Amino acid sequence: MKLNKVICGLCLLFITTTAQAHLLNMTDLHLDTTNPEAVTLRVKIDLGQSLLSPQEYWRTVNMDSREQWVNLEPAVNKLLDGLGIFVNGVPAAANLETWSLTAASLEAIENPLSPQMAELTFNFGNLGLESLTALANVSVELRIAEWLEVPWPALLRIDSASRELPVSRLLTSNDRSSRSVPLSADSADAGSSFAAKLATAFQGWIPGLSWLAIGFQHIIPWGLDHIVFVLGLFFLSTRLSTLFYQVSCFTVAHSLSLGLATLGMVSVPASIVEPLIAASIIYIAVDNLYSNFLARWRLVVVTLFGLLHGLGFASALSELMLPAENFYTALLMFNLGVEAGQIAVLVLAFAAVGWLRSWPAYTERVARPATVTIAGVGTYWLLKRVVF
Repeated sequence: MKLNKVICGLCLLFITTTAQAHLLNMTDLHLDTTNPEAVTLRVKIDLGQSLLSPQEYWRTVNMDSREQWVNLEPAVNKLLDGLGIFVNGVPAAANLETWSLTAASLEAIENPLSPQMAELTFNFGNLGLESLTALANVSVELRIAEWLEVPWPALLRIDSASRELPVSRLLTSNDRSSRSVPLSADSADAGSSFAAKLATAFQGWIPGLSWLAIGFQHIIPWGLDHIVFVLGLFFLSTRLSTLFYQVSCFTVAHSLSLGLATLGMVSVPASIVEPLIAASIIYIAVDNLYSNFLARWRLVVVTLFGLLHGLGFASALSELMLPAENFYTALLMFNLGVEAGQIAVLVLAFAAVGWLRSWPAYTERVARPATVTIAGVGTYWLLKRVVF
């Protein structure tokens, strides 16, 4: 009964995470009217997942500023046409002032869980606000055209010189207008919406959640070799203590080597690590066929293999580049995501065959055929990674 509750909880978490994954690359709009003579709109947007293809965005990032503008101009003009700022109902014209493009790699751009945000700043001039005294009668509204698709939702924040705190609105594909927002401090209807407050609070969690999700993703669904290795540990014995000791050694070891490799203290080429990971799968599977209990030397071997798999995680992580300002936090969250992925694999394994572990024929009818399959898969990967 408890296992069923855990499985249901994991399924609910997976569904919720999938449904809300787009929040990680939500579009951020910041309208700054604190200086009435130079009103700006800063747009942080995942261009590689919206107005440009990942390949186009990656090429643009690696160009000089003049070449960047040639590639960016169509997307910028589309944004200018689709993002409308209205002052007392009158549309305002804007010009692109500055832009900043960032991307760690093409793989990072293609992955919606690791948003590579571009920042575009548009200048609207004075919007007709010659002095702060005019704010009492001024309201602004942002509208996103029906034909313009951006990573949703879009969080709009409006700063005004007469307000201590910004006013926030959350725009979605179904609700593309901020409605009229008065700039005066004494306007009763200019408070932030509840949805916008939630989105603003969530934004602070985005960096950590992003790396947590990426770590999970490197097990499910991308880390097939790591999944198969963990299943090899699962099928050794029906005793939970046996599984616990193995997984603990594996976890500590791969966390250690992942950290050392990411810090640049250890470096092993992927051409060596990947075949050895395949070989570790074969070894564990063959040992399962000749053992039905946990020997101490097996824990040593599992620990060594854990160090090896940690180097594999580090190789995948190097393609994304951890942020310098939150390096250790990002590394920790990535590792926690990996652990969550491993736990999910084990829970799913228990859900599939765990209820058969007390069956007298479990070893011969379930564990051994599964182990032989694992050995075959490992052999295929070894040949593929060495020969081809």
